[in-house]
Amino acid sequence: MGTPNHDPPSSPISRPPKIAKMEDAIDISEATTALAVASAPSSRATPIPSGGRPDAKARRYDRQLRLWASTGQRSLESARILLIGDDASGCQTLKNLVLPGIQHFSILSDRNTTPTDVATNFFLEASSVSKSIALEEVRLLRELNPAVDGKARIANATELLASEPNFFLSFTLIIASNVPPKLEEDLAELLWHTSATVGQPDIPLVSIRTSGLTGRMQIQLREHCVGDTHPDTTHTLRIDQPFPALESYARKLDIEAMDSMDHSHIPWVVLLVRAACLWKDSHDGKLPSSSEDKADFKKLLTSWRRKGDEENFDEALAQAYRVWTSSALPYDIADLLREPSIATVSHNSKNLHLLLHALSRFLGAAPHLPPVSPSLPDMHSSTQSYVMLQNLYKQQYFDDLTKYSSFLAQVLQENELSVDAIPANEIESFVKNVGGVAIIKGSPISATKAYEGGMKERIAEDFAFGAEPTIGICLVLAILASEQFYKVFGRWPGSEAGDIDMDVAEVERFATKALTTVHIDAGELPEEMDNAITEVVRGGFLTPPTTAAFFGGIAAQEVIKLVTNQYNPLDNTAVVDLVKSGVDKFKL
Repeated sequence: MGTPNHDPPSSPISRPPKIAKMEDAIDISEATTALAVASAPSSRATPIPSGGRPDAKARRYDRQLRLWASTGQRSLESARILLIGDDASGCQTLKNLVLPGIQHFSILSDRNTTPTDVATNFFLEASSVSKSIALEEVRLLRELNPAVDGKARIANATELLASEPNFFLSFTLIIASNVPPKLEEDLAELLWHTSATVGQPDIPLVSIRTSGLTGRMQIQLREHCVGDTHPDTTHTLRIDQPFPALESYARKLDIEAMDSMDHSHIPWVVLLVRAACLWKDSHDGKLPSSSEDKADFKKLLTSWRRKGDEENFDEALAQAYRVWTSSALPYDIADLLREPSIATVSHNSKNLHLLLHALSRFLGAAPHLPPVSPSLPDMHSSTQSYVMLQNLYKQQYFDDLTKYSSFLAQVLQENELSVDAIPANEIESFVKNVGGVAIIKGSPISATKAYEGGMKERIAEDFAFGAEPTIGICLVLAILASEQFYKVFGRWPGSEAGDIDMDVAEVERFATKALTTVHIDAGELPEEMDNAITEVVRGGFLTPPTTAAFFGGIAAQEVIKLVTNQYNPLDNTAVVDLVKSGVDKFKL
């Protein structure tokens, strides 16, 4: 993750006020989030409370707001999460969503609490035995954050899915934790089929399957729009093609007349722009291209140096590659613009599709470059020089924002949408960060479990003659074979007391049959596969607290990514081996 941008030292919000300890008695349910955003000023920014002191909610959520900002927090606070599966992994996941402040969660279960549940689930008490497990878990989870609404739905999930499917479609995201394979498949099919209809919700499904110290997590989604992937850098410095104000400032700077202090604090961006302009003047408008040209360009920079300890010149030489690096749109965003859903938009298009379509029109006009970001990287400079440079970029950002907004207004009107159909803060965020958006095309869970496509390719690669398969793909296959065992025998392998050897042998038979379907000679399974199956069966598909806590952390992290539309989510499978402290990701 990249370091956050900071305002220059002269900014009144460059240093956040000291945050006092929040009194326990403060009621935060009605508090409003107010943040000092270290970025370009906006008339739409949330006002800072008098005295500059954050309100109760901002103080409570301070750390997470630094990760996903107020826009992400608002998305989180409107999220409705359904948990199907009342086990410890699901509760640990909800715990990590209740604490940052989702709007609502529901737990669906018709079971009553057993002593075994109490022994493995932190969110149950001894007094919970024989009571509704959903009611008890909701009661204890709500204690973590009274601002979050929680409800229990006491019903059989399989029966409810058949009789009331719209109940499941009323949530932002669904978590299925250790539910029977058939229920998982039917739920995934409902969500996938619904998302295929224009105008219907595309509800992500996060599925968790654990056994002892091993487990798997999968995410199903049809299409997910990421508004901010948080790339390492969002700076569009335009050094190779400076905008007029920047070029004019760099050219007119009287370096020779500066004293040694000012000379040693010229921002490296200005040095590079000035040197690039002078180079083009003497090279028919061309920038350095060959190795000799690049070396000569650096000699030009070095010739302006007065002393050997001028850090700004060290920075300029280190960043000189930016002069011959194009400021064109990143290739992955350019690929997005060629997607049919972006090239042709409609009244039902998602906001990001409309924004990207408007961007393609913006790029069609001179100078055919993406909008300038108002942010600048840290650099060795005086406050005065840094602020002057930052103001140039901010002004260009506002100019580009105005120009882009006019193109977007045209797109909205052409598709019979109101000009305010997309919130102004979403437009501003997009223009600031056009290189940090993404669209993830997902797969149905049924496809990730079929021995075709990515799964077939991975098996063929890992189980080729003489190859040693990784523990990750072995665990994937061991859990899949165990699900086949469940469908045949109606129970999980290793779940009955006694010797597990017969269950292990049966799971190995399912695994061998699966490998054979992908034309792998699996007469004798590799040792790694045997070990993975034994470990999975040994766990009996029970979840110890350590495994539940780990999966609760990684699952909640993915849920937050999906709900806030920030950071790239898992696509689409992860397996965990806590015996060897390993995590592997697969796109199956």
